[in-house]
Amino acid sequence: MRRLLAATDLSSRSDRAVRRAADLARSLGAELLLLHVVDDDQPASLIEAERREATSLLGRAAVGLPELSAVAPRVLVEEGDAFDGIIQAAETHAVDLVVLGTHRRRLLQDIFVGTTIERVIRLGSRPVLMVNCLPTAPYRRILAAVDPEEGSAQALQSAAALGLLDGVDLTVLHAFELPGKQSLFLGDAPAEQIEHHLSTREREVRADLSRFLATAGLVPPANIVAEEGRPASVIKEEVKRLRSDLLLIGARRHGALRRALLGSVASEVISDTECDILIVPSGQERP
Repeated sequence: MRRLLAATDLSSRSDRAVRRAADLARSLGAELLLLHVVDDDQPASLIEAERREATSLLGRAAVGLPELSAVAPRVLVEEGDAFDGIIQAAETHAVDLVVLGTHRRRLLQDIFVGTTIERVIRLGSRPVLMVNCLPTAPYRRILAAVDPEEGSAQALQSAAALGLLDGVDLTVLHAFELPGKQSLFLGDAPAEQIEHHLSTREREVRADLSRFLATAGLVPPANIVAEEGRPASVIKEEVKRLRSDLLLIGARRHGALRRALLGSVASEVISDTECDILIVPSGQERP
């Protein structure tokens, strides 16, 4: 049986993540764990008081909110730093997906590194669904940003294993840079030559993507997009153009610093995209 973990700080901003997690648990027939982490850097009496209050609030929500009452979530209240408590709970209960809500969007743009979400993504070992939007319907338009050279089939495989790709309009995107583009411009190459070079490269990339998806055991979708340009910019523009409900992205870690930071493309896209995002760091096990 699948198991989802929704973490909440008991604020109204967390409601959308809890509601999305409940909707997913119901549609997937999954167990839902509802978690709150109490800050342990305070007197024991306050910790205990906050534990009692959180347990009471979550218990009332579990039976009082229609989305939650339909799935009868299991309530968990842990102590520690928020990100560490979430990671530990996800590992202890072997969850298939961690669902988190964002806070104030303007803050994420400036100080994404170091936030609870960023730490859970880079230090945890489970896929993370970052809920930016109020859930009003199941995901219908999904954009998967992939890079065959980085093994990013994992994001698609994780989404497929969770049942998120069933019956949706899926677009697979790869943003690439045109080899020799700068030389063509500097050499004043005719526009027709540049366009031909670009079109040829786009066809090659789409063919490579189809083979890549087949090798990964995934049926290539009808919509495969190869777009030349800066990857983060291309991804954000495609999200807007397609009006995507959900973005799938792999988050690459870098060598010796793999536990210190995420890839620059992932960090920029995550911090500045309005739709919900499923992030699967490289090397994670599939659900």
